[in-house]
Amino acid sequence: MRTRLQSAGRTRRASRTPTMSTEPDEPTVQRRVSWIWIGLAVSLPFHALLLGILSLFEVRIGVPQARAESEVEYTLLDLPPLEAAPDATIAGGEVSPEIRPVGEDRNASDPTQFGLPDPTGNERGDADAVQAGAEGLFSSGGGGGSGGLGEGSGAATTFFGVSGRGRRYGYVVDKSGSMGMQGRMQRAKEEIIRSISALPDFASACITLFDDNFTTLDHERGFLKCRDDTVTRYRKWIEQVAQGGGTNPVPAFLFLFSRPERPDVVFFMSDGEIPPDAADEILRLNRRGPNTVIHCIAFGQAAATAPLRRIASETGGTFTVATPGGTQ
Repeated sequence: MRTRLQSAGRTRRASRTPTMSTEPDEPTVQRRVSWIWIGLAVSLPFHALLLGILSLFEVRIGVPQARAESEVEYTLLDLPPLEAAPDATIAGGEVSPEIRPVGEDRNASDPTQFGLPDPTGNERGDADAVQAGAEGLFSSGGGGGSGGLGEGSGAATTFFGVSGRGRRYGYVVDKSGSMGMQGRMQRAKEEIIRSISALPDFASACITLFDDNFTTLDHERGFLKCRDDTVTRYRKWIEQVAQGGGTNPVPAFLFLFSRPERPDVVFFMSDGEIPPDAADEILRLNRRGPNTVIHCIAFGQAAATAPLRRIASETGGTFTVATPGGTQ
């Protein structure tokens, strides 16, 4: 009995003990609300961005339309069969390639087509001279060494009545012993000074006076600009040169063609007979570079004309016979 009373007493004391509340307190609720707002703040921009991206894509769902088909009509024509075409005709006459005999080519035998001198009658024959003269006229450069002007353009002057045109002039003039006859040497000197005095100062000249060898004013440069002071120097020098010796123009031509710039035009004058191989050597020197036009003057009736004619023909120059009183 006493035990039951003690148990009942403990029960009553336990019932009177206050119980703990299951409702959350206020700070906890506030924290939960804060997390909700944070979640919404993060979620809303993200979903808005996702919707914006999806809106950029356009999806079309539907049935593909069939392409329109075009109709093409074909018509078959009943044409006669093709026949082999006859040879082409013009105004009833057959057309065929024109074949002319070599002998009918007027350019092949007409030296005037190239501005060449008259047939020379030299030992090589007229046909050979015409061919060589044409090659000289149409060789590379048409004149002097660095694209020379030849007879096409540049400054113009004359020597014993023979016209030349270019920028660089060479004078190869005989001063052998026979030039002392009939005032030939004095006449040649006067012609040289008159010729270079007519040139403008942009043109240049190289004067060589030959016998067995040659002499010139400037052995190093050769060509000098035709300014007034240069013409004066040439005049003083040439007046002191005396005639004498043999007749060999080859050393003078060798000097001219060994200059850095070749002459466009050469006036070559002789009153005698040059060595038999002189013409071959002069032409060989000329062929080493662009063609130089060589005008040849035979001074007096005693001059050997055949080699001078040949040199003139093969270089596109002219041949002239001159006398102390004038040209012929």
